Amino acid sequence: MNMEAGSLLLAWIMPLAIFAFWGLGFYALILVIKALKIYIDKNS
Repeated sequence: MNMEAGSLLLAWIMPLAIFAFWGLGFYALILVIKALKIYIDKNS
């Protein structure tokens, strides 16, 4: 693989990886909030 193809691939992968990371973090945050709401409802 020559350098141009590698850097082009990296330029495509990096934003996708960052987007996937933020998406997973956001999804995990929503799950935690939902779990906390259920937990609070059971205890109140």
